Amino acid sequence: MDITLRQMELFLSVAETGSFTRAAEEVLLSQPVLSRTIQQVEHAVGAKLFERSTRSLALTAEGTELLGIVRDILRTYHRGMERFAAIRAGEQATVTLAALPSVAAGMLPGVFRTVLADRPAMQLRILDGITQEVIEHVRSGAAELAIAEAGNSDSHVRGHALCEEPVLAVLPADHPLTERASVTWGDLAQQPFVAFTPASSVRRLTDDAFDQAGVRPTNVIETREVGTAAGMISAGLGVSAVPRLVLPLMAFGRLVTRPLSGPSAVRRLAVYTPRAPALPPAAAYFLHHLLHTPGTGAPSGRRPRRETPATWPAT
Repeated sequence: MDITLRQMELFLSVAETGSFTRAAEEVLLSQPVLSRTIQQVEHAVGAKLFERSTRSLALTAEGTELLGIVRDILRTYHRGMERFAAIRAGEQATVTLAALPSVAAGMLPGVFRTVLADRPAMQLRILDGITQEVIEHVRSGAAELAIAEAGNSDSHVRGHALCEEPVLAVLPADHPLTERASVTWGDLAQQPFVAFTPASSVRRLTDDAFDQAGVRPTNVIETREVGTAAGMISAGLGVSAVPRLVLPLMAFGRLVTRPLSGPSAVRRLAVYTPRAPALPPAAAYFLHHLLHTPGTGAPSGRRPRRETPATWPAT
């Protein structure tokens, strides 16, 4: 009693047109071939499906019942195949992206908005953490992509240069240094300094900048959490320096930022992917969007001129 999808489609065409001639024209078959196919369907289901005359063609009661079944089957089949095609095209698949918390909060909302406007069925997941953690997510296969500071030398991942963002001085709103257009690392070293823990990419940036300036703060308050740092600075307990993307996480505080010089400092970000296997279509689309769509980099940051594997020294 089995009939094929093709036979169902031909039966549906005849039933909806009410004519073997018109149906044959629609499906690009000769009328004799189409008639034989309908006879095969009738034989398979064991019932007469059409009442035929020289001038008319009408469904029998059994034909009407089969028509409803065939419509349901074909509708389900075509919808299923459309979903499958979307998954293969990367439109409905899930992409897991690991990122630094500042990147997740400051960059990814805008990126996600534009990606989902183009592919609304795509599912997106975020895993945030420090640089070592997000790189490990890609290495282990827990995430297809990671955004972290550039310069990681793990042989199992590949870095693609993404953007640069300046490091800014962060001051209490009423601090005397806010009267200046810019401040130096030497200025910050003379103040109580709110620093992040050594595992933080921000800590490595600030330590390197202090070393280049030949100064070092003597009064340090250390914390892992950006929110804690913002609270300390807002309360007048110290000053700090952070990349621009960190600032949205500190927005609740009464803070003022100033450009830094002597030396200037930037955080270089890269997108990391596994060296093998190849990215699934959805993740490959997301990577291409990150690297080639203007405006997906850090706010007011600068994109590197080439999207090549990151070769900057680790900070």
